[in-house]
Amino acid sequence: MYPSGPWEGFWVQELYGRQPMTTFTLHFATGEITGEGKDVIGRFVFTGSYDVQTGEVVMMKQYLGKHQVWYRGTPDGEGCIQGTWSIGENWKGPFLIKPVLHRPRGDEPIQELG
Repeated sequence: MYPSGPWEGFWVQELYGRQPMTTFTLHFATGEITGEGKDVIGRFVFTGSYDVQTGEVVMMKQYLGKHQVWYRGTPDGEGCIQGTWSIGENWKGPFLIKPVLHRPRGDEPIQELG
């Protein structure tokens, strides 16, 4: 359903605005999610699950030596996952993550099909 590999995106916090989620890694296998990366807060690991039928995602981002952030999201229909992050009851906001797609630069030689 979701590709394993590099992902990127952003989360929004009321006081600080939109914060980038620079490239991080997610692995999807048989309903389980694992991953790791680094952002403005620090290094983190992801663990969680996804519904193979609906694409709904529940993940926990554990900052190393710091707090946890919960992510609950759904597919947006274009390959991204959108939803809400939360820290306890008082801190929450929207997020969006998407797989990093390696697109042609435009100067690659054309491959003719025979």
